[in-house]
Amino acid sequence: MAEQNTAKQLTSQLWAMANDLRGKMSADEFRDYILGFIFYRYLSERQEMYLEDLRNQNVIETQEGETLNDAYARQTQSDGIEAWREDISQSLGYVIDPEYTWASLIARIRDQSLRPDYFQAMFDSFRQNAELNATAEKDFREVFSDINLADSSLGNSTAARAKSLSNLAEKVDSIDFKDESGHDILGDVYEYLIAQFASNSGKKAGEFYTPHEVSRVLAKLVTYADPTSEGAEVILDVNKDFSVYDPTCGSGSLLLTVQKELPGSEREGRVRFHGQELNRTTYNLARMNLMMHGVDYKYMKLRNADTLEQDWPDGVDENGIDHPRAFDAVVANPPYSQHWDNTETHSI
Repeated sequence: MAEQNTAKQLTSQLWAMANDLRGKMSADEFRDYILGFIFYRYLSERQEMYLEDLRNQNVIETQEGETLNDAYARQTQSDGIEAWREDISQSLGYVIDPEYTWASLIARIRDQSLRPDYFQAMFDSFRQNAELNATAEKDFREVFSDINLADSSLGNSTAARAKSLSNLAEKVDSIDFKDESGHDILGDVYEYLIAQFASNSGKKAGEFYTPHEVSRVLAKLVTYADPTSEGAEVILDVNKDFSVYDPTCGSGSLLLTVQKELPGSEREGRVRFHGQELNRTTYNLARMNLMMHGVDYKYMKLRNADTLEQDWPDGVDENGIDHPRAFDAVVANPPYSQHWDNTETHSI
């Protein structure tokens, strides 16, 4: 309970921060900036943890007075950046170049050496590097596409917009996403923050967020099993993989709640996540949300697609037949008021 309260407290800080920084923007518009920057920090710090492991293996060495980020920059200069990009992207699914890590960003802001076009170059670099891992590329492709760096609400010039984004980055950097025991609660904070934006979006909230109470009821229903019932083994045997699909996954909160209710969910790869989401912005939120809850890209398959037009799109086989996909559980909180042209092409 203390961990939950700490997450709520940090969310309150971030929400107050968002209100202070967003200026002329609505909370709904500012959402993409603050959530995107938190996710970028998460990815960068996760990469730094990977570099820390390499340092423990003596693959990378820090000299006296040097930070790990400094050592990363120095060794990529001496070894060539391509080899490092290849290694990190194959391990993490993405890679952030030394000059665009979160530590480098904050250092440039503090010593006032940040050039106006830095943020554009930073996200361009991430997008290009995401293509290096063919398996993970779809999970990181255009994940920051909703951060509109040219939005005049941020400022009337490139320099003014860079200043606004720098202020946001500094505020995000000031938050310690740890509870009193030192445990990382970033995923919980992110989920609370999504819920906060949803509650301030009025009736539009249902497009991207299912209230936790509803999610929990659905999750308990699909993860309950009588030991004597058919199909109980995949739920009760923690060594088996459990696949779950949400055809209207929104920000992924329902998928994550299923994971929390499933026995043995702490085992990596225990849950295989599948989801489709029509709205691109919400689809990006889902990818961020799952990863920030520790879901590795290898265990998630999310698609930006219209389930009403085509269910899980495995595609046709060599005989032109599109076989249905089976999952251990299917959950959904669909957009009930969505208009659907139920023509003959949609009939079963």
